[in-house]
Amino acid sequence: MSSKSSIVLLKNVDSIQSYAPLIAKAAELSEEDSTLDILILPQISKLNILDVLLAEIYTLATEIIENLGKPQIFTRVLFNEHYCVLKEPSWDLLILDNSDNSYDDFKYQDKGSLDNVNVQRASNDPHHLKKDTDDSEASSENVVALGGTFDHFHDGHKILLTAALFLAKKKIIVGITDEELLAKKKYKELLQSYDYRKKIVVDFLNYVKPGLEIDAIAIRDVAGPTGYIEDIDSLVVSRETISGGSFINNLRKEKGFRQLKVHVINVIGGEEEDGFQNKLSSTQLRKEEYETMLAKKTESTTNQ
Repeated sequence: MSSKSSIVLLKNVDSIQSYAPLIAKAAELSEEDSTLDILILPQISKLNILDVLLAEIYTLATEIIENLGKPQIFTRVLFNEHYCVLKEPSWDLLILDNSDNSYDDFKYQDKGSLDNVNVQRASNDPHHLKKDTDDSEASSENVVALGGTFDHFHDGHKILLTAALFLAKKKIIVGITDEELLAKKKYKELLQSYDYRKKIVVDFLNYVKPGLEIDAIAIRDVAGPTGYIEDIDSLVVSRETISGGSFINNLRKEKGFRQLKVHVINVIGGEEEDGFQNKLSSTQLRKEEYETMLAKKTESTTNQ
């Protein structure tokens, strides 16, 4: 059995680590260039709960697929039944633990057409989630903005975008840094094109929460669209870039625009005390790609 698109059902949010065998089985049965969706079955009502769940699930899944030597598998975490309105999802494999009745809670109309693999969860003690104070509710703001380079699309990007999707009722405005502002980036020769980055972002947004209006805009200055579009309710930033929220609001105040509610999302693999030195970043991924290319070039030269 070989899968191009699998989905794992996750029912117990107090024991994320216990789902490692299910994610591992999905990855084992997946082709290298495939998708792996992980569906949180319980309804998530608060942003601070979703934030910690996303970080734990994405971290676990990425560790598993990298250990299996399949880093090209594209993972997505789904939430709150938005999957029910997806137009023809391409799943061909369903991974679940039948002992928790998760199949009954899975509301995909064509679930009977999927190959099912039953995998027993690991025995892990439940633990309480360490939540931040932002308990904003789902679909609580009409227009939500965020921005970034979104180069070498990674889990941190997915979490930031998913937080914006969770909050948005009608529209997402996503600023994507244009190439002219990236001239001084490290390993700039490995930067992906603006059009490629835009497509990855828009496709992800439309898949995880279909039905919202998505406005992807090129960032050509420090403020991006939040500096000239007044009709925005909130801004989603990472903890590493929290100062950017204050800058944006000061700029909007000067222009007579209403202030934005700033939502701060945690950084994967970094601590505030050390300046987030170990955070997951596009720069680090470009560095690893450069070093891999250099090693292959050196090996090729040596073998000639």
